[in-house]
Amino acid sequence: MDVLMTLGDGGITFRFAIDTAAYQALQRRTEWRWPAQDRLWSDPARQFTGRGTDEITLEGVILPAFRGGIEQITAMRAVADAALAQGSGARPLTLVTGYGEVLGRFVITGLEEEQPVIGERGAPLEQRFRLTLAAYGEDLT
Repeated sequence: MDVLMTLGDGGITFRFAIDTAAYQALQRRTEWRWPAQDRLWSDPARQFTGRGTDEITLEGVILPAFRGGIEQITAMRAVADAALAQGSGARPLTLVTGYGEVLGRFVITGLEEEQPVIGERGAPLEQRFRLTLAAYGEDLT
């Protein structure tokens, strides 16, 4: 199985792969905070106050009849819902690319699903997804 990316550690893991949910696009947005400080008779000055949000969005298509089955998006939701079961002890999950780069610890903040092609008994023949992940934000030591 060609793994494109893995989200998880130990018991809670989801693998984005050719045989499961293959994503076709990855978008990453990282922010750095430089708020403006107004000054009298001068242009505002900016002060660096730290890193801002780091988000990754994966967009993909699942063809359930071809590979992976119909339960891939349900499995993504289960990974996100694991935080509910763990209550306040919920933890972020490690995100690792298929070529071994550890991107850090992330949490699922959104999942959009579209079923543009429907087959017999209402079963989707094509499922599109957009999964949004946000960096957990490790404490500095």
